[in-house]
Amino acid sequence: LAQAGRQFEATARVPADMLGIRKVVARRIRAFSAAAKVAEAQSPAVVSGAALHNLDSQIEKIARRNHELEAKLAEMAPPAMPDSPWKDPATYAATRRNLDFALSLVPAAYYDASYQEVEREMIWQKKWFAAEHVQNFQSHGDFRVVDVGPQSFVITMDRHGELHAFHNVCRHRGAKLCTGGGNKKRLNCPYHHWSYNLKGELVGTPHFDQPHFDRSSTGLIPMRVEAYAGIVWLCADPSAGSVADQLGGSLGVPELERYPFQDLKIVGSKDYRINCDWKLLAENFMEYYHLYAVHPELAKFSTVEQHKDNQGPGNYVGFVTNPLTNSGGCMDLNQFHPTPGGQALSTPEWDAKDTAFFYHLFPNVSITVYPHSVYTLIMLPQQEPGRTNEKLTLLQHPGSRLETDTDDQYAKKVEAALGFVCNVNQEDVDICEMVGQGVQQGPYEGGVFSPTMENTVYRYQNMVIDALTGATPPLYPPVMNDYEAQMAGRSR
Repeated sequence: LAQAGRQFEATARVPADMLGIRKVVARRIRAFSAAAKVAEAQSPAVVSGAALHNLDSQIEKIARRNHELEAKLAEMAPPAMPDSPWKDPATYAATRRNLDFALSLVPAAYYDASYQEVEREMIWQKKWFAAEHVQNFQSHGDFRVVDVGPQSFVITMDRHGELHAFHNVCRHRGAKLCTGGGNKKRLNCPYHHWSYNLKGELVGTPHFDQPHFDRSSTGLIPMRVEAYAGIVWLCADPSAGSVADQLGGSLGVPELERYPFQDLKIVGSKDYRINCDWKLLAENFMEYYHLYAVHPELAKFSTVEQHKDNQGPGNYVGFVTNPLTNSGGCMDLNQFHPTPGGQALSTPEWDAKDTAFFYHLFPNVSITVYPHSVYTLIMLPQQEPGRTNEKLTLLQHPGSRLETDTDDQYAKKVEAALGFVCNVNQEDVDICEMVGQGVQQGPYEGGVFSPTMENTVYRYQNMVIDALTGATPPLYPPVMNDYEAQMAGRSR
């Protein structure tokens, strides 16, 4: 016992270097082991009470010293390295700078396969993302399939009007259950005809009579689903908060929660397969620096000079055009009545009757609210890097139709409005595909931001970086032009 004690006391001084600490820990463990062997080798009849007390004291001292040295070791240990450079905050240091000096997101984030794998893990598997419109789920049995890269999901509406969402895979042999959308009362596997109800419960297994098989535990693998701002959102992470939490804390985006999205009808839509990354499309929507160069017709109705920030706290982007300018086109304000209930977006500064409101909700839906209609862009990555599926949807309230319009006149007006927004979007698609090619050029390392017209992109790209690196800063303030000064080191 005395020898073990002296050996332990020899380790009392903590060396400054980490290697020395590890050696100390190793010697201390050997000393503890020696003392323990002494106790095991002796019986209480041989070892005196004083000796046993001395042993207990030595063990207690070793345990206390062990705690102190482990704490010291933890302080000196370097932080764990991310398992990918795309999760490393250092990768994005240039975008975290003050807006006046920052560079845009590293170019490889728009085409690199290893980046896309991390994005799937950190954004598409952990965050809420926009998937569909609530208007596509009006009846018992309505369903839609949503593909995100290699992952596929199916959304259903049951007889009680409740939405459900699942991974689009049969639990038997892994066949994809559904494609497209429509209406059905059962989700039947095309491979062996296993059948699931709209709640995802397994209800049919033909020619499969196994007494030990438990159907109740073999339903479809669920996804979380919520409706917010007229959009159906999905999330694979059971620990995530709500959609409102993700966008703006407990308040969400208040004006969008007041707007009557649920009363609008889909009057037109168009699908796009685009040769560029989905983030380029999102960033293009939220900046108006390109307006005159890319959208000559739109610029007559929604001029650059009339664009202003309309940003509240939260993880979204908001701005307006006020006032809109009648230009003799199909989107002029006198073509339709204002949306009933649309005044919910009005503020002391902006009257919804002559203002266009623009929102991009993180990560993947852009919403344009004109006085008389709404159009949205939902962008989802394809399986191949740098490729996107995008859906444009035009919505309008039935009350926006002028009483003097015949059915034919109204139909032509709606067709013209859809043609107008599709033309604008095609102009964006064309330029974004050129950007998608340009960012792959080796010497390009990112570009600077216009502080007044691309501050929205700076805000958004830093949200993307937060998601990739697992950062949990507080909600972004309305004016966010210096991530390092305003957000770094703070968490919620």
